[in-house]
Amino acid sequence: MAIEITYAVLLMIIGGLLGILGIAVVKKKDTRKIMGWIGGIGFGLGLVAMIGIIPQLSDTLDGTVFGRTTTIGGTDVTFTQPRTTQQTPSGICAVEDTTVTLSATDKYTSVAAGTSHRYKINGAPALNISNAGTFTASPGDELSILWGDETDGSYYGAVSNDVVPCSGTKTFTTELGKNDTVTIQVFNEEDLLMGDGTNNETLAAGDTVTLKMKIKGTYQSSIPYGGVMIVEMNDTVFDDAIIDFGLPETSVPSVYSRTYGADSITKAYGIPAIESNEILVGTIYLDVDDTTGPGILTEEEVQLEFRPNDYFINEDTGGSYDGPAPEDEDDTATFGLISTAKVYTI
Repeated sequence: MAIEITYAVLLMIIGGLLGILGIAVVKKKDTRKIMGWIGGIGFGLGLVAMIGIIPQLSDTLDGTVFGRTTTIGGTDVTFTQPRTTQQTPSGICAVEDTTVTLSATDKYTSVAAGTSHRYKINGAPALNISNAGTFTASPGDELSILWGDETDGSYYGAVSNDVVPCSGTKTFTTELGKNDTVTIQVFNEEDLLMGDGTNNETLAAGDTVTLKMKIKGTYQSSIPYGGVMIVEMNDTVFDDAIIDFGLPETSVPSVYSRTYGADSITKAYGIPAIESNEILVGTIYLDVDDTTGPGILTEEEVQLEFRPNDYFINEDTGGSYDGPAPEDEDDTATFGLISTAKVYTI
């Protein structure tokens, strides 16, 4: 009967047989003693190898093995042999170079995003690559990626930090939101959509009013990081305006250009992300001056301007990827989209 054994077991059998033969067959006492010692040592070494103290004497099996059979002491014995595949020690990678691909797609259509990307390897100076382009890195390298770079006007950026795996090739992917305009709507107290000279809100000195607002996205476009809604009013006619879409007041971007000059009141409020043709519903509260109401001045519409947030490269901090924000460290808009509307009053 064939018995599959490792070389360690074989050493134990040979040692045992030598010991038995030395005792049973050899007549000379000294020779018998020597063979007994040899057999005992062989048997002991095989036993030690079996428990892994001398792993060099034992072959660890890994899956399917093949062997050869011979006869020892009248018994068929199969010598096992491990696979020839070289095992990589834990924590050690045998791959020297990894070809890395950066591939971004449109989050709604899954088509390739026609943009470029900016990346750093282990904090080194940043490099740029076109979408689906490749570069060479090493396993274990840390990548900091600004998807879409900061110059793209079609897609909003995204930031990821990844580690290059132990592999000859690796593709990192992400989904980007495509740019499109949003529509801002304001409704009077009768819930009618305002227009220039249509459904204006009638206000008098000292009035306060809360009006419904809507911000509508565009199908298969995205405002992934939301933005800010800037409100500007003539300080002679209005004392205050508050916009509420669930986010708090924030600073007015320096990039904003006033309509009514330096003496107008400007404020800004956060707006949540908008996906596809989603509709956000909020309010605008208006507080009319106690002595001067609408209808007296020609410049009395409340101006509304939406600016989206996006990532940017902060050169003041060594080129870090900052944001999302409506403007960068130099007070330049991070994204070119601007949507406007007015609150018409009489």
